[in-house]
Amino acid sequence: MHTVRTRKNHEMTRMFQHLNVGLRLLRKAAYGWKFGLLSGSVHLGDRAMLLRKTGVKRHDIIHSNWKSKTHLPAHFLLRDVKRKTIVLCIRGTLSPKDLLTDLCCTAEDFVSHEEEMRELADENDADLFRKHFRTKHRARAHHGMLESARGVAGMTRKLIASELASKPDYNLIIVGHSLGGGVAAILATLWGETFPNLKVYAYGCPCVGPINFEPAMSNSIVSVVGEGDPFSCLSLGHLADASVALSRLCEDKDLRESILNHTKAELGALDEIELRWCIRTMSALQRDMKVEKFYPPGRVLYMKGDLFGSIDEVTLYEVDQQLTFGSLRWHPRMFDLSLHIPHRYETLLSRIWEKAKRQG
Repeated sequence: MHTVRTRKNHEMTRMFQHLNVGLRLLRKAAYGWKFGLLSGSVHLGDRAMLLRKTGVKRHDIIHSNWKSKTHLPAHFLLRDVKRKTIVLCIRGTLSPKDLLTDLCCTAEDFVSHEEEMRELADENDADLFRKHFRTKHRARAHHGMLESARGVAGMTRKLIASELASKPDYNLIIVGHSLGGGVAAILATLWGETFPNLKVYAYGCPCVGPINFEPAMSNSIVSVVGEGDPFSCLSLGHLADASVALSRLCEDKDLRESILNHTKAELGALDEIELRWCIRTMSALQRDMKVEKFYPPGRVLYMKGDLFGSIDEVTLYEVDQQLTFGSLRWHPRMFDLSLHIPHRYETLLSRIWEKAKRQG
C-alpha cells in the first residue's frame, strides 16, 4: 500500500510540474511579443520573447510558426533538455483568423494518422472501408480544431518522429491554451498510435467533442478548466438546448409564473419542497434537450480560486464532464473573458503547486 501511495504521489508531482512548465511556455512565449505589451514589456520579436522568457537555447528550438492562419494556429516545437522532453506548444485565439477557426464548430468524424494510412491502402474495397469506419472508429470533434490539428501535424509530425528516433529517452508532451488546448487534444487522438506515450496538457480548454468519443474520453489528456471559464460549456449543442428551454418558457406562461413563485428566495434559503420542485421542473425541461453537445476532453481538473484571494482558497479536483459541463450556465459573468486568460491559470496553478509543496 505504501508503494502504491508513493507511486501515485510521484505521478501527481510529475503532472503538476508538467502543468506548470507547459503553462509558463504558453503564457510567456506562445502568445509572443504582442501579448507581452499587455504587461508593459517590449520585445524585439516572438523568437526573442521565447528565448528570453524560457531560457531555452536557440539550437533547441526545432520549429516555430508565429503567424496563425485559418486552421493553422501559431505554434512552436522545442527540446526541454533538462526534463528530456520534446514539447509542442500551441497558441490559443489571438487573431481574426483564429476566430474563423473557432467558428467552424460543427462535428466531424475522423481517424488516427495510422488508421488513415491503413485505410488508404484498403481504399479499393469501399464496402470494407465503410464497415470498418462504422464499427471501429470512435473519434469525433470540432471541425475547425480538427483541421487545425491536421495543419499542425503536417508541419511537425516528421520533425517529432526524427527527434524521438534520435533521442529514445525523450518523451513527447503537447500543451495548449484555449483553441490551442483543443487542437492539442485532437492531436492526442491523431497521434495515438504514432507516438503512443505522448501526454497532452490543455488549459482553459474549450468544448472539443461529444462524450463517448475520442478525444473527450482520452486517457492521455489532462484538461485544466477554471471555474466560470465561459468556453467550458459552450458549443452549438449547448446553445440549441438553451434555445429549446427558452422557447418553452416563452410559450408557457404558467410555467414562468410557477418558476418565479418557487424561486423568490436565494438558493441557500429555498426549502426542501421548493428545491424538489426545481429539480423536477429542470428534469422535465432537460428531456427535450437532446442535441449533441461537446465537452472539454480527457481527464478534467476543475480549478477554483480568486486571483486576489488566499493561496489556501485555491483548489483543483477531478470532475465528471457530463455533470459539470452538460448545460450552458447563465450568470452575470458568463462571458467574462478574464476568467479564461492564461495569466489566471498560471497564477492559480502556481499557488496550488506552492501549497502542495508546503504540505509535503
